[in-house]
Amino acid sequence: MDRELTDDLVGKSVTTDEGQEMGTIAEVDEGHIYVDLMGGGETQHDEDIDAESIKEITDDEVILHEPEQT
Repeated sequence: MDRELTDDLVGKSVTTDEGQEMGTIAEVDEGHIYVDLMGGGETQHDEDIDAESIKEITDDEVILHEPEQT
């Protein structure tokens, strides 16, 4: 699903569709969000997530598809 990712997402919480909180969006760039993970280290951004991984965007959070376990 194509989603337009804008700087309006910066600061929103990121959770999985199972409800697990991952962190906060720190930056948006070229179809990717960069997430500072909960309890993460002091790296610039801990996680790079592309738009296809996003299930839903609400007023307060970005919800990601939970990876399927094989």
